[in-house]
Amino acid sequence: MKSQSAIEFMSVIMIGLVLIAVASYFGVDYITSYFGDMNIINAKQTVDTIVSSTNLVYAQGVDAQTQIFVTIPSGIVRSKTYVYGDEIHIRFKNGNIKDFYKNTRVDVFGSLPLNPGKVSLKIRMTEDGAFLFIADHDISLVYVRTFNTSSHTDYVDNFSVGDTAYFGVALMDINNNYKNSVVNLIIYRPNGTILAEENVTVNGIFYSDFVVDEVGTWLISAMIPETKVIGTALVKVS
Repeated sequence: MKSQSAIEFMSVIMIGLVLIAVASYFGVDYITSYFGDMNIINAKQTVDTIVSSTNLVYAQGVDAQTQIFVTIPSGIVRSKTYVYGDEIHIRFKNGNIKDFYKNTRVDVFGSLPLNPGKVSLKIRMTEDGAFLFIADHDISLVYVRTFNTSSHTDYVDNFSVGDTAYFGVALMDINNNYKNSVVNLIIYRPNGTILAEENVTVNGIFYSDFVVDEVGTWLISAMIPETKVIGTALVKVS
């Protein structure tokens, strides 16, 4: 009898452990799936909201502005995330790689945070296009533009193989006052690998250049390490 009771007791314990293991497996799978779905929703809504709000201030004209609230997804891939020209592009990795992108009716430049979570953005229309600011940051705008000469007077985005791409990085607050900070600067090749990376001190404006040696779309990404806010520029090489 004692032996029989012991066997029955062990059987109950084993069944319980199996049930716990099965529940844990499906619980983890459900949680992973849930956060993956939320990332997709947040990325799509962020891109859609930025684009529709940019188009709105464009329709209203110079000096029009609006404030929006978006939720940045987790796992953003910096080498393929940018706001530049008429393109908004967010890539994130949560198991699989997902891309969300859309075009605006007007050129838009400015900042995007890499840290996940809710953030307030301000979009302002100017004669040079729409600008995207991080509303509640001391440095609200990381602005990157490319030029065809070292005089930094004429904006260009298109280059040929062998050209020198000149560029500038400007840091500003919400009122367009210049700011100072250390910036992590990365030049990405068209395939996403890094050509160059360095930390530079930007006192209002910083200028540099590099030679483009292959066809494709290059990315200049300037990030404030403390806040993980990036400003970007595309260099299109034919």
